[in-house]
Amino acid sequence: MKKIIFSFFAISLVCLFTQCTQESKTVENKVIESTDSTKEVWAELVESKTILIKPESWEEDYWNSVNKNMDKNKIFNTLVDAVLSGKKQAYNLFTDSVFTIDEVKAMVEKNNIVTSENAEMKKINANDLSMIRMREKWMFDKENFKLEKQVTRIDLLFKKLDETGQYIGDKPLFYVNL
Repeated sequence: MKKIIFSFFAISLVCLFTQCTQESKTVENKVIESTDSTKEVWAELVESKTILIKPESWEEDYWNSVNKNMDKNKIFNTLVDAVLSGKKQAYNLFTDSVFTIDEVKAMVEKNNIVTSENAEMKKINANDLSMIRMREKWMFDKENFKLEKQVTRIDLLFKKLDETGQYIGDKPLFYVNL
């Protein structure tokens, strides 16, 4: 199954490389030009997702081969600390409204987490993260044949658990613009 998914991904990339020869792209009726003649905009806005919980169908070796040295603590602490110190603003994923520092502190300090015994209030930490979503701009450097990604936003999502403590999905915490 993994080989099929990997093959599909590889074929998709090859098709994308062969079809992307335009100097400009149109997004919402706007033409976006690259400022560097050796680079072309492949995507003004793309969302990528990185899951942080190993799917049951994945083998441990494969999971570890595609998630090398990912430091969830560093990611979580860097973003939360930037928001709590006022360096960055946190936003609601559904309404795009700004969270205050006190609201973020309350979200992180006391969140209703379901355990196998009962619901309890606990502090969210990096181990509770289930996914990181990123919004990116993609620029392709034709001269060096390199894809450059500029991350413009990071969303933090954490584990949503059922009453027995089983992971059933993701719950948004906040997002930060970069």
